[in-house]
Amino acid sequence: MAVGLAFSAIAALVAAVLYGMSGTTRYVPDACSNVGTFLSSHVVGQDLAINQLVDAICEHLLDPLSAKESGAPVLPKKPLIISVHGPPGVGKTYTHTLLARALYNKDASTAVDCPGSSCQGSKVLYGMSYVESERASQLDAVRNAVMDHLRSTPNPLLVVEEYDKLDCDSRALLRQLVRHPELANATMNKAIVLLESNLGFLELEAMLTAAGGDKGLITAEAAESRLREVVMAAWRRNPCESLEDTLAFSSTIDFFLPFFPLTRPEITVLMAAELRSHYAPRLGALGAALSPEPEAVEWLVDRVDFAGGSYPIEGAKQVSTVCVKHVSRLVRRLQEELRAGHGTGEKHGHGHGGVTEYLLGVAPGGRELQLRKADAVPLGHA
Repeated sequence: MAVGLAFSAIAALVAAVLYGMSGTTRYVPDACSNVGTFLSSHVVGQDLAINQLVDAICEHLLDPLSAKESGAPVLPKKPLIISVHGPPGVGKTYTHTLLARALYNKDASTAVDCPGSSCQGSKVLYGMSYVESERASQLDAVRNAVMDHLRSTPNPLLVVEEYDKLDCDSRALLRQLVRHPELANATMNKAIVLLESNLGFLELEAMLTAAGGDKGLITAEAAESRLREVVMAAWRRNPCESLEDTLAFSSTIDFFLPFFPLTRPEITVLMAAELRSHYAPRLGALGAALSPEPEAVEWLVDRVDFAGGSYPIEGAKQVSTVCVKHVSRLVRRLQEELRAGHGTGEKHGHGHGGVTEYLLGVAPGGRELQLRKADAVPLGHA
């Protein structure tokens, strides 16, 4: 009895150490709450997709013993397969990166090397289009890499980007993987597979426009039905297998998640977040605070290309580039002045709590931005 208890204690200790490590190949015990908190606080404008993704993962990771004790039916486990759709720049890649950080790390905010050592359980296939003369060898290399990962990873996350563009050989590999993992001698009952694609983005844009730009009016069922139709139509235009096999492959997909185009209010939120996360810390390290005025944030959003429509043509991509064009030089100049002042002992004034506050505002004439000390004259223009 004592030996059994001692063995159990050792096993529990080993498990605790294993799960406590950053970047393991096993999901952390609190992965459900981790994923829910981390994704919801970082992804902007995709509540419908994120809520479904979190719910699906939490159910997939539910302990079978807990489910049995609660009286819930224990269903046969299979990989959780999710098809993710939307235009470029709206958060698809960002989401799967955040997901990996939250699945494999207790503190997802510190898992900066992901993909990489912080998320060793995840594997991303960025494209499977090959030079014709090297197709067979390249496909074999991909197949071997994927199989090795699945066999060596207890809790794998597999992401296939642009899966709608797969050629027939690559699609056959993916179909075998999700329908018959046992043929690869891989246990995938705890696996999560994300199939990402831009396919359907025009349909999602049309749905959002019909809803007057209000994403809350679009139901999960309506979006899923439309995306499933689009995927099936695309597969049938370039058939690689019988209709029966295509339908069987489609039936393995548990969820079709819509990532809608971003709206101007969402771009405004992202612009403010970019200033807060990317530029404010630089001044904070020198005892200063960056305070963007609302007019300055709107001025920056006006520089994003909406192509005369309601949605930015490159999603959130231009948020960072617009800030580089119009904010970065101002911040670098102020950093130099603050460093010079620290070196000479010069005081630059103080805001709340002894921290100097600098306002980012629109310069007179409206053609550029300026930084000025709170209650002081401007420091200069970009």
